[in-house]
Amino acid sequence: MNDIEFRAPLNSKEFKEYDLFRWKILRKPIGKEINSLKDRYEESSFHLIGIKDEIIIGCGRLHFNNKDEAQIRYMAVEERYQGRGIGKKILELLEKNAKKNNAKKNYLKC
Repeated sequence: MNDIEFRAPLNSKEFKEYDLFRWKILRKPIGKEINSLKDRYEESSFHLIGIKDEIIIGCGRLHFNNKDEAQIRYMAVEERYQGRGIGKKILELLEKNAKKNNAKKNYLKC
């Protein structure tokens, strides 16, 4: 997993690629349009991507429901990379961010 970089999207191009990845993996298979992707927490969330060879292969998002409660959503890993600990690493980094921002509780919404 040393060849995978985990970080927030850096610019509008990466955010667009991240949005397309989230939609392709999470929303499109259940028949949702791409405009269903965003919610009221989008702008205030911490977004995380996993990149291999300049391609997004995993993602997750953390937002706060209130000052003590963090929620993790939109976690996905490209199917061919599943089972390699990438999702576990994304979850670990999102939880670390929640703790750094004083969350008392974390939730993962399925």
